[in-house]
Amino acid sequence: MNVDWINSLPGPVRVAAYFALQRAIGSHIHARWRDLQSWTKFSPPQLEEAVEARLGELLEVATQQSAHYRELGLIRKPDETAREFLKRLPILDRDTVRKDFASLVIDSLRPEIQSPTSVSGRRYDWSIVKTGGTTGVPTAVVHDALFRDSGRATRLFSQQLCGFPLGTRYFRLWGSEQDLLHQQEKLDRRVLRHLLGEIPMNAFRAKESELAQHLKTMANHPEVQHMMAYVDAAASLDSFIEDRALQRPKLKTIMACDGTVTPEWRKILERVFQAEVFDKYGSRECADIACECARHFGLHVYSPNVFVEVLDEHGGDCAPGQTGSLIVTLLNNPTFPMIRYQIGDLGTWTEQARCPCGLPFPRLRSVEGREDDMLMTTDGTLLSSGFIRHFAGVSLNRQLIREWQFEQIAIGQFMFRYVPLKREGLDENLDLLRAAFRKALGASATIEMCEVIQIPPSSTGKVRWVVNRLKEKKQSDQAPLSRRDIR
Repeated sequence: MNVDWINSLPGPVRVAAYFALQRAIGSHIHARWRDLQSWTKFSPPQLEEAVEARLGELLEVATQQSAHYRELGLIRKPDETAREFLKRLPILDRDTVRKDFASLVIDSLRPEIQSPTSVSGRRYDWSIVKTGGTTGVPTAVVHDALFRDSGRATRLFSQQLCGFPLGTRYFRLWGSEQDLLHQQEKLDRRVLRHLLGEIPMNAFRAKESELAQHLKTMANHPEVQHMMAYVDAAASLDSFIEDRALQRPKLKTIMACDGTVTPEWRKILERVFQAEVFDKYGSRECADIACECARHFGLHVYSPNVFVEVLDEHGGDCAPGQTGSLIVTLLNNPTFPMIRYQIGDLGTWTEQARCPCGLPFPRLRSVEGREDDMLMTTDGTLLSSGFIRHFAGVSLNRQLIREWQFEQIAIGQFMFRYVPLKREGLDENLDLLRAAFRKALGASATIEMCEVIQIPPSSTGKVRWVVNRLKEKKQSDQAPLSRRDIR
């Protein structure tokens, strides 16, 4: 059935139809949307009180109704705040989620949710969600209906912060498994996509002919001025445009997702698309976590849905400006309590003065990418991989390399894979890159420069620019029952 006619409906009509269709399938997203909007008006004391109450409710459910947490034997003290009690709970890592999947489920639903292959028999209820598996074996979690609606509400709020609220049409450069496998998209999904205003472009397709098709799609819709995109997919598209001196699509805003928005990539995306770039942070298992507003003074953490900690290597709270491990507690997913979940990313708090935009939510100054993308120097120091992106993508970028990937194989052993764009001056450029890498990683580091036809994507279909096999091997040695996808 052709549903393209939905695109011609006025924005307000599509908004009303979207919420009506959600109600018809059993969703309560409109109520979650109103709840989220009410939190944006809180004063700091009101926000603190609301977070404390929601966190307390979650901890009570978890310690009384989830076998995993009940077995910890922890009881909240009469004079203890929810935040203080939270600190006594252990960190929840991916290996634990996989190992204790069934015992994390609350008692009333454990008979029907026994493994990651379980399926609900009701139309709109809990569902199993799997992570992308970029760091190894995918991790399965349960999202109940409350969290599914809360996650969709935060997605709509992210779009609003990025300048294209519900009802505004936008390009969505996102991964599409159905397209990749030539599968027919279900009717209800096509209707919802049109109501949301999405114009899809598959981020999993990045061959030259496919990138050219993305540009053609954008040229066919000059009235559309916004884009939601994977960071690496947007970067591939802008490199394709610049390398061939093609006409540049002009956009107003880009919501950059699922990757690290470095200052260098922000400048490149702004230059190529003439657009304002917004950094949005989230994951499949945690939904949207934080997003920039138009003031660009950090990413607002969505306090109605998540409680975020930034911890140092000893488990202590990081001060503003200090980078640490991001720990996430889902406040609206009581069916499968995910408390103090180690998401695997690094982040930094801003100074906690209220943002000039007026939102009361705390802000992350930056999200610096996966802990697994940290590199180890020859003297054992852990180093952010951002310098690799800076050297290869900006300061030593001579427009001679089309794509690249940097891999740590062992301590002092690295490989730089590259797809050449031009030959003249390439050898000199590679020598400069090797010298720059050694300055950061150690003079004795061995860096093999390897020309390839293409950079292979990960199991999720996305390209990882930096890969740390050393850390993956260490994690595999520590958890021998967890098989790692070492390619």
